[in-house]
Order: sequence, then C-alpha cells, then structure tokens
Amino acid sequence: MKIFSICCVRDENDIVGETLKAALEWSDRIFVFDNGSVDGTWETLQDLANCYPKIELVGHDDRRFTDELRGEIFETRRHVASPGDWWCRLDSDEFFIDDPAQFLGNVPQSYGFVLSATMNFYFTDADLKNYEENPAEWLARSVQERLRYYQNNWSEPRFVRHRGDLHWGGLIWPHNRGRTSPSRIRLKHFPYRSPAQISKRLAIRQQQPGLFKHEANRALAKGLQPDWMEKGPMPFHELASWRDRVREAAECDVDRGDGMFFMRDDLMPPLPSPALDLVKVGLRRTQVGRAIVSPLLRWRRSQLGRR
Repeated sequence: MKIFSICCVRDENDIVGETLKAALEWSDRIFVFDNGSVDGTWETLQDLANCYPKIELVGHDDRRFTDELRGEIFETRRHVASPGDWWCRLDSDEFFIDDPAQFLGNVPQSYGFVLSATMNFYFTDADLKNYEENPAEWLARSVQERLRYYQNNWSEPRFVRHRGDLHWGGLIWPHNRGRTSPSRIRLKHFPYRSPAQISKRLAIRQQQPGLFKHEANRALAKGLQPDWMEKGPMPFHELASWRDRVREAAECDVDRGDGMFFMRDDLMPPLPSPALDLVKVGLRRTQVGRAIVSPLLRWRRSQLGRR
C-alpha cells in the first residue's frame, strides 16, 4: 500500500516547509502545485524538491484556486498508483495526529473514502498577548509549539482509495470513490498563525467570496457553534481584519503536548448514513444516477459552507 499526496499552496512560506517534511514520513510521493505565491513559498518548494526526491513540483502559475485543481493533478499522475493505494488531499497548513499509513492500513476493503476529524488551531487572545511581548521570539518557534488552543469543529474528506476506474478530473472528489469509513482520521489544522499571516490569508480569500464565504466579512462565529452550521447566504458587512479572527482562549480546548485531543462529534459535520452512502455509490455507477447525485452534492456543499 502506497500513499500519494496532492498539495496546492499559495503564500504559506511560514508553514509549508514544516507541513511537507511531516508528510514525507508517511507519503510515498507528494505532488505540489503553487498557484501564484509571492512570499517566497515557490523558492522554498524548489529547495525542498531538490533535497527530497519524493516531492515533485507539478506546476506554478497565477491561476485562481478551485477545488477541482486537485482532480486535474490526479488525472496527470494516476499512472503511479495501483489498486489499493491511497490518495491524500494534503493542505499546506495541517499535520496528522494519527499515522496515515497505519490508519489506512486498518481501513476495511469495503470502504474507499476517509474523512478527517479536524482540530482547528486558533490565534487566541492569549497568543496575542504573548506575541505582543516579543514578536520576533514568538514567531521563531515552530507553529505547533506556539499555537495550543483548538476546537474539533470540522471534518472533510482527506483520503480516497485508488482503483483502476477511479476518475477525479473536473470534480471536487471522484464520483465513484466508494463507501465512507465510519472512522475519521485526526489532524491538526493551523489556518490562523500570526497577525501578518492572517491579514494575508484574508486578503487572498476575500478575492473569491463565493468560494471562501467564511472569510469574506466579519461574521465568523466567535463561540463554539461550528461554522458549517450556517444556513443560507452569509450577509455582507465590512471586510474582516486579522483582529476579527482572534478567538477567546477560554472557549477552546488546549493541546498540552501529551497526545490527548478532545473529539467533538456535536461540532463536526455528521458522517453520511451507511444506507444513504450505499445508495449514492450505486447511483454514481450509472449515467442517470450521476446526473441526479452531482447537483445534489453541489447544493449540499453550498449549504454547509467551507472551513
């Protein structure tokens, strides 16, 4: 069993090196696409690719990001995989808690799709205080060392099992991906890491409010209610600043470095029911079924929003 990771990145130079080096511990190959970085990320990627043969740079241009981009990369690299291998959607700001090789090796053959249990780590009021005391010293520490406050309030697909008829091109995920595993793989996600990085993230994503509606304005929930529970279109107010993304440490769980993390099924999007999953898998095997299911899935994603 091999694991092939696909990573799309833009302006993540403060973390992408840590992320890719961590993923090298379990990825057999990492295919990386840079869509327009101007902060040194592309140069860092080139250095990493020169040092680590398992990292392959597959492109670099300034196109606007879409979720379908990963499918395009898969279709050009699918020949490296064999039935039973796995493909990972690897984000440039996340680290797996569970060892993917061990976790996927224990997934029964009847399942072909694995979702995450995402621990979203936040830049909190406590972090802001420490940052303001000595910004240079605080930023010199690794991301995983300096950020400790999180909420397990998100889950999304991370792995799909390869097979000969798997097709991903033009889709967010393959329509014939198989059944969803009832077990989620745990990972740490660091979307907000410092005032400067948060400002840059917001500026990039506010250029695509339809894709990143949760970053378009100040209306991001501050409490424990997960973002995916938002119903209907989000009202537009004034654009968010980095201070609008500072969470209260008292509302979060704490990573104490002991490997213990609090799972919150009440805050994560629910797993698909086994019966509905089987119906979807069966429908997607027919042309008529795909015509029915695909629009429904696009509508559901638009309702849930994005992390």
